[in-house]
Amino acid sequence: MKTKLQVFALVIILALAGTAGYVAAEEAEAVSATYEPETVPVHPTLLAKYEEFFPAAVLQVTDGVWVARGYNRDNPVLIEGDDGLIVVDPGESIPAAETVKDAFNASLDNIFDRKPVMAIIYTHHHDCHINGASVFADEQTEIIAHESLLDNMFSEWFGPVYPSRVEGGIKMTGIMFQDAPVQDGEGWFVGYGLAGTQTTGPTGFLAPTKSIEEETRLTIAGVDVDLIPVAGETTDVLLVWLPQKEVLIQIAVVYEAFPAISTTRGSRLRDPLDYVNTLKIARGLNPEYLVTIHGPNPVTSGKEDVNQYLTNFSDAIQFVNDQTLYYMNRSYTAGEMMDLIELPPHLASSPYLQEIYGSKEWNIVHIFRYYRGYYTGEVRDLFPQTTQSEAEMSAFLAEGDGDLAAKAQAALEFNPEWALRLADDALLLDPDNSVAFETKKSAMLALAESTMNSQARNMLLSDYLLLTDQANRVYPFGNPEHVYANIDDRFVELMPLATLHRILAVNLNAAKSLETDIVVSLQLTDIEDPEAPDHYTLNVRKGILEVDPPSAGESQFEIVTDQLTWKQLVLTRLSPEEAVANGKVVVSGETPESFYSFMDLFY
Repeated sequence: MKTKLQVFALVIILALAGTAGYVAAEEAEAVSATYEPETVPVHPTLLAKYEEFFPAAVLQVTDGVWVARGYNRDNPVLIEGDDGLIVVDPGESIPAAETVKDAFNASLDNIFDRKPVMAIIYTHHHDCHINGASVFADEQTEIIAHESLLDNMFSEWFGPVYPSRVEGGIKMTGIMFQDAPVQDGEGWFVGYGLAGTQTTGPTGFLAPTKSIEEETRLTIAGVDVDLIPVAGETTDVLLVWLPQKEVLIQIAVVYEAFPAISTTRGSRLRDPLDYVNTLKIARGLNPEYLVTIHGPNPVTSGKEDVNQYLTNFSDAIQFVNDQTLYYMNRSYTAGEMMDLIELPPHLASSPYLQEIYGSKEWNIVHIFRYYRGYYTGEVRDLFPQTTQSEAEMSAFLAEGDGDLAAKAQAALEFNPEWALRLADDALLLDPDNSVAFETKKSAMLALAESTMNSQARNMLLSDYLLLTDQANRVYPFGNPEHVYANIDDRFVELMPLATLHRILAVNLNAAKSLETDIVVSLQLTDIEDPEAPDHYTLNVRKGILEVDPPSAGESQFEIVTDQLTWKQLVLTRLSPEEAVANGKVVVSGETPESFYSFMDLFY
């Protein structure tokens, strides 16, 4: 088992993909944090998968191809060519990439001293695959990615729902309690199914220098590399195929767990058949070697075994998709079909399709909503209930036969899922109810102990720490200003103005602006692209912000500034008063106080 962990400072640097990073203060021998209870037992299947990540190791795939497993959340791949190297997915942070680079050097006779890195390939935009690039790159290194990588980055992550993604990512990965790893059966943290530990820290992301729009063959350092744009977990995926070596390097379409079509950290609804269609392409390559950039067993060898792996994963997704539609067409709701859809035995028994990451039930709900939307077809669902209303309904049902908290306590003995829901309802109606509070704690721990699903365990235990005031760091949940203000500078500089303005729009405080109808001009002084606009019209109109409305009235005043200053203002990294005082913003047509009042409408 791993015996070292990083000790992290309180300062949060918010990273991609919904996962939070921390500024590493120092590395020290781990003294596991103590929580109450000191140990939360782990489902045996999940514990066994976690233990497979250790010890971290550099594994040879075939001649000239290696993968580093267990050093951080992804498994970076190194390809050696005649006169240079290729790195695929360089890791989640600068410290993570440095650890991986050292491991490759130790195993391969200081290979990075002997040959330059000619190219870094990103398989997709998630943070654990891109944030270590600067550790491997120099001036001659090509950074290669799908043409839509930056678009995905700023629409899926650094965008209007970024604070929500961050909260979901922190909880999903279990980073809150990574300082209490399970060792010899004692502790809390057992990874998150696709990774054992996380090495957080500042980002070394480098923007792509070469974009791939269609299937492309490149020869890099004498190695033929086919890059195949596909979709799956994201729409900016590249399959990396080495035809001479018959090696397929991939992630975001297959890994060694039951698939999660979407994750608990949050994402847009994904098309389940994107995965199936991409896996058909992968199977058609007939690889001799498959490298998965997540998971404890990243190398599968032999055409038959690789084909079976890819086929089973594809079949599991298609089976749940098709059976969900089968029952949907017969007027079943998602809840009704959960008990009816059972995987075929050969899939259910596969060690690489256990529900340690995804869930059949989650996927059924996702697929149902993907094809049908909110309405289930049951007329009662025409009247969605507020959380308060549902709690009152539960209390009404409990009347005359004990109160709601007592019902929750009783349910704990036979159904902790019921107990959790009922205790939540009781606490919503009476936040000081001690019976409901203790029942909720017990239900969360019982469910965390019994589930093999890493996402579910981590979510339960993260919320348990918050519920019991045991979180040993300050988290920015519910504070979007803090989240946006801490986006790394390099991502701020790359952020499109369209994304920035959507962030501004969703942070308009409706309570402050319902009686407001104001038009303001924005003039940006440093736009160099002749095709890009340098002027915008901002209309706050009774609870919404519209940018460049087609029939706006005359502007009340004009804000004159540069792009970076405007981004810093919108992301709350700079106050309006400071911007005016230091000359970075000039207000034309009105006093600065009008500008301050306008910006005060947000957040």
